[in-house]
Amino acid sequence: MEGVFKIGLSSMSMSEMRVAMSLLKKATNVQIELNRTPFKREFIDRATPVVWFGENVPGNIVTIGTNPSSREFLGRDKKLLTGSQSRLYIRSEGVSLEDYKQDEQQLKASIKYFRTYFHRNTAYRNWFGKENGAKLEGFLNGMRGSLYKTNAYTPVVHTDFFPIPTKSQMGKLREKKQLLHAAFTKNLLVETLDFLAPSLIVVLGREHCKRFDTMNTNGKFGEVKSVDDFPAARYQLSTYSRSKIPVVGLHFKPSEQFLGLGGKSDVNGRSHGEYGKRSSLYHIGKEIQMDVDHTIIG
Repeated sequence: MEGVFKIGLSSMSMSEMRVAMSLLKKATNVQIELNRTPFKREFIDRATPVVWFGENVPGNIVTIGTNPSSREFLGRDKKLLTGSQSRLYIRSEGVSLEDYKQDEQQLKASIKYFRTYFHRNTAYRNWFGKENGAKLEGFLNGMRGSLYKTNAYTPVVHTDFFPIPTKSQMGKLREKKQLLHAAFTKNLLVETLDFLAPSLIVVLGREHCKRFDTMNTNGKFGEVKSVDDFPAARYQLSTYSRSKIPVVGLHFKPSEQFLGLGGKSDVNGRSHGEYGKRSSLYHIGKEIQMDVDHTIIG
């Protein structure tokens, strides 16, 4: 699989690679343990945990979602994406998670897939958005960030509360709260954020704002605010106590076209459908970033 992509990356030191492999091993251990429970039904055969998406560089912006989509490993026909179609590392047939965890070359190959995710044309753009497009990318552009390689914006890396892809959406699983509130979930995310060393964290979704508060012991989210021109776009600000950096907690998910707002209009009469346009998302991101800047300066 090493030959699937030939893309220049900033180098990782040996110590960084050791930490990255340690994080991946811990995520793999979680999947191995859950494989011994009825939750095994939700795991995708030959898929591997995803600790983060994007080229990690100090000072990047980190976004936090729920867990990797099944679409990262399965096509529309529900078949495994392999070869040049692979978005992330796929174990060979017959290779167990235990074998995978012990194989340094497979772990390094997985990490290379993490780091080159947005450099390749296989990224799941229906969720992340295209370069200069809408969805999460459009919102991030307004915040002076980008998932894609560009000198104009701060690089963005995405991670999730739960690093293992599931066949069903997490919101539909009866084990959701148990998994997302588990100690190993919180501890792994804390270690991942320490490794990624961001300058700003963006939490995607109101339910995750509450979840993030439980691990951010000395820094709770403040008042709920609204974007002036798009009042249904609500958010909160905080500071991540471990690294003293700003945190933005969104009560909406730019990648999901404001799913849950419905087809109604906001208090200004603007259709919620308009919130999903690139121009709208860019404006929303820009206004929130201005608030972050003002809060830091203040």
